[in-house]
Amino acid sequence: MKINCHCHIFSLDCVPLEFRKRFLLDIKNPIHKLIRRFLQHMLPGDFKLKDWLGVVDMSIFEIAQKLVSEMDEAGIDISTPLMMDMAYCKKFRGGTKRFEDQMAETLKAVESINRQYNRIRMLPFIAADPNRENVVDLVRDALNGGVFRGVKIYPVMGFTPDDKRLYPIYEYCVQKNVPITTHCENGGIPGLSEFYYLADPKYWGEVLREFPTLTLNLAHNDRTGSSWQPKIMQLIIDYPNVYTDISYDIEMWVMPRRYFKGIKRMLQTPKVQDRVLYGTDWYMGRYLWTEASYLRWFSQYSKKIFWCRVRFTEGEMDRLTDYNPRAFLGLT
Repeated sequence: MKINCHCHIFSLDCVPLEFRKRFLLDIKNPIHKLIRRFLQHMLPGDFKLKDWLGVVDMSIFEIAQKLVSEMDEAGIDISTPLMMDMAYCKKFRGGTKRFEDQMAETLKAVESINRQYNRIRMLPFIAADPNRENVVDLVRDALNGGVFRGVKIYPVMGFTPDDKRLYPIYEYCVQKNVPITTHCENGGIPGLSEFYYLADPKYWGEVLREFPTLTLNLAHNDRTGSSWQPKIMQLIIDYPNVYTDISYDIEMWVMPRRYFKGIKRMLQTPKVQDRVLYGTDWYMGRYLWTEASYLRWFSQYSKKIFWCRVRFTEGEMDRLTDYNPRAFLGLT
């Protein structure tokens, strides 16, 4: 089995309007749409940016169908689409789809795909932002519904993970063995460094002291050589259910040798090797890769694309894509 522990199917209207306008991604703006159509027409057919631009105007249902199609091509059995609640983004407030509508559309898309294949292909995660007034009840109800498998935390919206308003959710997750994935990288929306510190893993140290058996994925593993990576590794060593994933980071392209060697080293380190999860962050970097090509970089040498001599063994790939994700998701 191969599992992608980090991907997305939210539509672009879930992203704050002011942020979208910066990148000509206002889906209701006819000028933005005309520019995107022109680019799509001019770009070569096999140019991945052309395909990514096509996602901009898709609904959640259509994006989910595109993802499962790429999963089939790549041989990915299960993906975990992570919802995002950006309505309370401190920098770009408002201009987002109603969160309840995003939930309903995500449920409809996931249930349709799982029915279509007569098995589970997608296990979505519900987003939790402490600034949403009814967030605790909303998350509990979603998880009790049986379709959502986990919780997604995105601190760079304007809060820290040790916000006490989230503690009832953490307590529930411990009681019900529900996994949490949190953004843990110096990057992401709103695209401003003044907010990145909010995702620092040190805040999770406070949470884990209170909830030491919490199942937690510190997503993206930040960047090789950063001050955050040792903190992530220490939390993995100190707590039994802390993981990190290798979902897309620009370092893969900028410093590929360092990037792939770092992951190889993690997969050879006792204890840590059992806590590394495969993820792609689809469709965020879809202008550079597909689900199939991303997996090939690991399974069939990174050398061919990145001139990097790091090779992952079959056993390492099994840990990365199968054993570790199943343990994280409670599928073992």
